[in-house]
Amino acid sequence: MIETIAKEFAFKAHKGQTYGTRDYSFHLEAVVSVAKEFKLDENIIAACWLHDTIEDCKVSYHDIKELCGEEVAEMVYCVTDELGRNRKERKIKTYPKIKNNPDALCVKLCDRIANMQQSFLDNNDRLRSMYLEEHREFKNQLYSADSSESLLLLWKRLEDLVSNAINTIK
Repeated sequence: MIETIAKEFAFKAHKGQTYGTRDYSFHLEAVVSVAKEFKLDENIIAACWLHDTIEDCKVSYHDIKELCGEEVAEMVYCVTDELGRNRKERKIKTYPKIKNNPDALCVKLCDRIANMQQSFLDNNDRLRSMYLEEHREFKNQLYSADSSESLLLLWKRLEDLVSNAINTIK
């Protein structure tokens, strides 16, 4: 099964990395949990396991293509930040890749939702504020009212989290 292969590969690739104080697998499991909640297909779930491997590990597009096929490799490539002088520049350069691949957008939304949810659970005001500051540009660059039902439902969940975060700050 492609999900099991992707999960095992991602855990091995991220070995020794952390997400806050937790093992990085914690973040990967959270992203995949969102994808499964929204009943996304197995290739998107595989890409959720692998979404940070090119960016954060010594993994190439070719490695992922060999492991899970071109469709999954494309999604992972699309969500991989481009080079830039700072976070904002990297994101602006990356958004066009994501926008042109609706499945990659599903992966990115699952990642953002998991990060926002965790910022609440950990009471991490710094991360929550960062995602709030980025949200307007994130949405302006990536949202389309003509999206699939799955994407619109993911956007709705993210918007609910953003609203909750804004209300928390007030």
